[in-house]
Amino acid sequence: MTGRRARNLIRVLTGAALCTALVACLAAPVPENLPTVAIRQPGLYRMEVALLVFYGALLLITPAFAGLISGRLPIEISTRGARFAEGADRSADLNEIDIRRLEQTASNLADDLFEARAEIEELRRDR
Repeated sequence: MTGRRARNLIRVLTGAALCTALVACLAAPVPENLPTVAIRQPGLYRMEVALLVFYGALLLITPAFAGLISGRLPIEISTRGARFAEGADRSADLNEIDIRRLEQTASNLADDLFEARAEIEELRRDR
């Protein structure tokens, strides 16, 4: 997925989370005995419901999106964000080893091609 498409998808998902939060804010029934956190204000209670839905959606969307894009899911989600396994450095080392191996194979193939061309030229001269 290209960077532009990923950014657009993130914008759409965030917008969807915001719209869902606004709908939940308007649709949530206000209980007669409001929780203490709402300080007996229905507007504040609805705002807290909206924030709960919005951040809850982001909490689910972020790791799911990262899992779809990079193929891995976080091992921990905290207030500092999602933490992924430390395998990234290891995979970079493995990629470097594979690159060296492929470069050696390409070099060997180039040498073999040079020898094959030399043999073909030699055969043409012997005719």
